[in-house]
Amino acid sequence: MGGGGAERVMLQILKNLDRNKFEISLILFEREGELLSDLPPDITVDALRMKKSKYMLYGFSAPDFVIRFAKILRKDQPDAILSFMWYTNLVVLLARLFSGIKCGVLVSERYGLSASYEGLMEEFLRRNTIRFFYPKAETIIVNAEAMGQQLRELFHIHPEKIEVIYNPLEIQRVTRLGEEEVDHIWFEEEIPIIIGIGRLTLQKGFSYLIKAIHTLTSEGINCRLIILGKGPEDDNLRRLAVDLNVADRVAFLGFQKNPYKYLSRSTIFTLSSLYEGLPNVLLEALALGVPSIATRCPTGPEEIVTDGVNGILVPPANEKVLSEAIKKLLLDEELRARIGEAGRIRAEYFRADKVIKEYERIIHKVCAESAER
Repeated sequence: MGGGGAERVMLQILKNLDRNKFEISLILFEREGELLSDLPPDITVDALRMKKSKYMLYGFSAPDFVIRFAKILRKDQPDAILSFMWYTNLVVLLARLFSGIKCGVLVSERYGLSASYEGLMEEFLRRNTIRFFYPKAETIIVNAEAMGQQLRELFHIHPEKIEVIYNPLEIQRVTRLGEEEVDHIWFEEEIPIIIGIGRLTLQKGFSYLIKAIHTLTSEGINCRLIILGKGPEDDNLRRLAVDLNVADRVAFLGFQKNPYKYLSRSTIFTLSSLYEGLPNVLLEALALGVPSIATRCPTGPEEIVTDGVNGILVPPANEKVLSEAIKKLLLDEELRARIGEAGRIRAEYFRADKVIKEYERIIHKVCAESAER
């Protein structure tokens, strides 16, 4: 239960599913992560710690996991399994096969399917899992219409298997947490703050955001950048800020349990990703009324933002256009106010109560189909 987008969506589902309709168990690879303490107390949690073996993949032994999970399935006899992310989806489908039980499986893919992953082997395994194993699930849930189109066109998956359910947004919770106090000195000063939030990986494109700040600084635009998150690119990004002579204008604040108090007080939110599924943090920025800039990822932002109306869209991997968009917003207070307010209105479409009803509907449908078998 780390702090990533998929984990946050799963947490919202676990918190909001109707307990009059569902009895819920959560199976984790490891009982750890920043969001573990936020799990509802009424949910049974099991963790599967893998022993080391020559079959290790991403830190886990796939055969061991399949065997252990198959035992849990035979013991608990669930009506349905909801699984997130390709690796988990693979082992869940294999475990159901080996367990011999008849429960329905709903797998969920969270990232665009036309984008390249940072590892060629991972991309190869992911694509073949989607191609050969996803059709064995009763339902494939994606969080963007464009991802559903990719499943149909790239992998020839039957349209009736695909369900598009957007990410749930707890607007009241985000707003409440956004009101908490911030102790960082930059928020006590008048210099505009640009903020980026996400895991520090190549996917998130933070290097282009830092380069954009360098461009703005060279043009005499006074602003600062705050980056929230942790990840493998931390050292490289810090080194880039030093090399571009903007280290005094860029603050790396690591993972924050409550990022919303920083986000709500920032001048502009920027999503610089190279690819996404449906970015939660963009929805949260809109809910807080923060004027937002997002890249035109293959999936996600264009289904959230209408360019020039409730946000600004720019091409990915282009610091020049990104810096121009930031400059445009910084220099036009009226535009920032208009886009920020329109963003609040757009965020209402993704309210958690509405989205969770979609999850309940499709889980009930899969349970009914399983019962008929």
